Amino acid sequence: MTRSRAGILGGFQDLIRRSVAARLFTIAVISVISLVAIGWVAHTQFNQQLLRLLIDPEIESVVDDLITKAGPGLQGEVALQDLPYDPRYLQALSGRYFQIARIVEDGTLDVQVISPSLFDVTIAIDPETRAGLLAENAPPGPRFLTVVGPEDEPLRVVARVTSLPGLEGRYLFLVGIEPRTLVAPAANLVGTAFAVFVAFCAIMVAAVTALQVRIGLEPLRDLQRDIASVRRGDSERLKGDYPAELKPVANELNALVDHNREVVERARRHVGNLAHALKTPIAVLKNAAAHGEQDEVLKQSIDEMEGFVERQLRRARVAARAEAHAGAQAPTIAYRTPVLQNLQDLVFMMEQKYDSTKAVDISVEAEGDVTFRGEREDLLEMAANLIDNACKYGKSQVVVRLLPAFESNGLFEIVVEDDGPGLSEAEQARAMERGARLDEAAPGQGLGLSILKETVELYAGELVFERGELGGLKARLKLPATD
Repeated sequence: MTRSRAGILGGFQDLIRRSVAARLFTIAVISVISLVAIGWVAHTQFNQQLLRLLIDPEIESVVDDLITKAGPGLQGEVALQDLPYDPRYLQALSGRYFQIARIVEDGTLDVQVISPSLFDVTIAIDPETRAGLLAENAPPGPRFLTVVGPEDEPLRVVARVTSLPGLEGRYLFLVGIEPRTLVAPAANLVGTAFAVFVAFCAIMVAAVTALQVRIGLEPLRDLQRDIASVRRGDSERLKGDYPAELKPVANELNALVDHNREVVERARRHVGNLAHALKTPIAVLKNAAAHGEQDEVLKQSIDEMEGFVERQLRRARVAARAEAHAGAQAPTIAYRTPVLQNLQDLVFMMEQKYDSTKAVDISVEAEGDVTFRGEREDLLEMAANLIDNACKYGKSQVVVRLLPAFESNGLFEIVVEDDGPGLSEAEQARAMERGARLDEAAPGQGLGLSILKETVELYAGELVFERGELGGLKARLKLPATD
């Protein structure tokens, strides 16, 4: 049984998670239940107030009348000069009763007068309540109680303890009315009105909920249709006039559409890079084949083509996963790469690479580590490009600095500086152009820095060249850091 309930509850929770309409209907059901509960409490309070307003004044008036008419009888007992004016006190079990009892010294009651409507029974009061009524220090005046009546029905009574002229001791006067005789007709009317009111409210809540589902969720259906239109190619972007709550969703979807188009455009550009890079090696191969040159030339050209193919494939993978125009604060899910250790590994590799060709002192300066919001391979490729160029053109010293993200945009900085000849402003601008080569003697096709810049832009970073303190080129690479 417990497992069945758990299964039903789990299915209901799953439905609530998957359906907005189910949430609205659930709220409607809870509202109706709350309305019924509040109405029931209000109905109970109404009945209690009805007792106080209709019954209490009447029985208090009757007890005052009885005290006025009470006096000594022929044998010294209490007697009434006249009965109450209401004939229902004379009818047996009519629901209106009175009783007069003398208080005995031991705290018991000696009932001396009962209304004809009581027939042959008396009004009983539990000992605890009776003790409170008969106590010497009890407050004067009437006390209103609810006791069990002659027909085991609730009986609203007023009790008053007083002394009578010509009689010794104290007497307890009780006058009671069964609430059902007075309240039942009104209660039935109120109950019917309450039931009609609750039914009307339930219908209205259900109708309002249906309108919410039909009209309130219509913008979501419009958004769904517009997305389908973009997917089919009928429209380029979401152009609907959406409510304020859906406007951010539509903007994000449009940004995603624009990003996808940019990914395609970048992929096309990478293919162009690849085609441009392969032109010269292919021409060399053709020329070598035509003139019968040595196999070493063929091997070198083939290696260059293979290297460019691998590079462009990596660039395509970066374009597919990077978040174009996302901003430095936009999270890249699941990519967190420590920077300092990877820079140290790169420096070690560069020292091994250039150890046999030139004496270059490569140092790393960092106050602490930072974490790159991106993949390790992309970080290594971008940093390696700058450090390799610095080692290639520097005379004897290369400095790599790691600066944390001091600014509010969340970009940390890798600074690579050498003591080489550096670049003029015109040469710096030309170095970023695709296929441009400032050193025709060095191997390559001139695509390294331009591809590096594209990768930096894909990560919403910055790449700046300027004159360094060592006299050579200073490259400042800014990339997004994690929080």
